[in-house]
Amino acid sequence: MLAKNKFLFLVFWVLVTLGSCAQNTKNEEKMITKQQYNNISKEVKTYDYNPTYQLKVNTNLCTYEAYINDILVGFSFTAGRTAGEQNIDIPQYILKTGKQSVCFKIYPKAITKGVLENLVDKNADFRIRIVHGEYYKIKFEDFKEVFRMKLPKVEHDIPYIELKGEFEAVVPYELEGWSNGMDLSKEDPKKLEEEVLEKYNQYRTAFESKDVATLATMIYKREKEIAQAYYFVSGQNNSYDNGWEELEQECNELKEMKPLENYEMKISGHGRLVNLLRTDSKYKDFSAVAGSTGKKARFYGLTLYRPAPGTPLEVIR
Repeated sequence: MLAKNKFLFLVFWVLVTLGSCAQNTKNEEKMITKQQYNNISKEVKTYDYNPTYQLKVNTNLCTYEAYINDILVGFSFTAGRTAGEQNIDIPQYILKTGKQSVCFKIYPKAITKGVLENLVDKNADFRIRIVHGEYYKIKFEDFKEVFRMKLPKVEHDIPYIELKGEFEAVVPYELEGWSNGMDLSKEDPKKLEEEVLEKYNQYRTAFESKDVATLATMIYKREKEIAQAYYFVSGQNNSYDNGWEELEQECNELKEMKPLENYEMKISGHGRLVNLLRTDSKYKDFSAVAGSTGKKARFYGLTLYRPAPGTPLEVIR
């Protein structure tokens, strides 16, 4: 009887071991190689016109958050006014030609960085333009304007103001992005946050252990779409031809990774995207993934989506 039980245990152990090996092999097959990552720009397509869409923001006596298609693309909670128009490139948030929604949240001016007054200043000035043009072929001042908005006169005491609108984008590419992602707002918030935190910790740990293969695998889909949105073709200085080596350099420059703290989970992209953003005043709206080179802090944005029912979250921006 003992011998039979021993035999059954050995059979069970062999099956488990084989299953584990098969799983490991499967995971290894999914890992992105150095060659694949460095070939990203070789798949980028260019067209007769390769436009980059850009926000141009000018503020005084206020702070703000800027959203494109319900995604936070820019913000400022610093004191003082902008030195002229501040440029924010946004093509990675435009998946295809058509109407794009915009939303600007205007907050009170900052007393110090991230510490705001209670009410929007009645002399607050916020102006936004959206333009497009092709880098290196069109001068910045010749970019075509497709949208303009300004904060109306503030007449009443109010803690914040929201401005909304739309603009028409015409782009030669079409990205899948998060367009087919699941509606995360319908999921259990606690379980979702646990999964998001697990993914963020995986990303943070990969930086800490200088695991370039894991980093490249996690962000591969994102980087492919960003490369296309910006037309980062092979052979140019901004290409991914040495992308793997640049990730290695990024890891080597880091002296430490900061703990994941002072954050809250934010669902955006009309329910399809989720990330963890800092809530402490000094770093409000920065990514929860942060490190230090010893001289300066570095923040690593990480936006996740669920590509199909029951599948794990993946990095998409």
